[in-house]
Amino acid sequence: MTDIGFRESGFTIVELMVTLAVAAVLMGFAIPAFNDFVRQRTMTSRINDFVMAVTYARSEATRLGGNVRVQARGGDSDNEWGLGYDVMDAGGNVLRSFDPMDDATLDAVGAGWHNRFALVFNARGVLTPQPAGPGAIRLCHDDAGVNPGRVVNLGVIGRPDVEEFDCP
Repeated sequence: MTDIGFRESGFTIVELMVTLAVAAVLMGFAIPAFNDFVRQRTMTSRINDFVMAVTYARSEATRLGGNVRVQARGGDSDNEWGLGYDVMDAGGNVLRSFDPMDDATLDAVGAGWHNRFALVFNARGVLTPQPAGPGAIRLCHDDAGVNPGRVVNLGVIGRPDVEEFDCP
């Protein structure tokens, strides 16, 4: 019999350890960046829900020909909308409901508002009573490192406009 001379192929333990070390370093950079990405997408989704609630209330007010409101479920003066909110018709029936936020604040700002806990739209889709000036709803994450926040600016007629801003 003759020896054909098989050559074994594979990785040495040193090559495997170097590969694992490089992978661990890359994961060390990737995981925090991914977590920040997820938090920012969550913030965007939450503010989009609020804009949808306002837009839905305006359109339902014109469709139904009567008042429709977006009503905060409670909260305090620093987080009026963070405990959730509902879109309600004039009879108090809930048309849509939105969940509370456990890791963010949704705060109303604007001195011209009559009621910081409700936005009421009349049959023309306009805020009623007419506010003295524009107002805003600011969304900030509880973790101060998550920036930028989002702000929904509401003009005197109630049309929403979203911008990014730096949370305090």
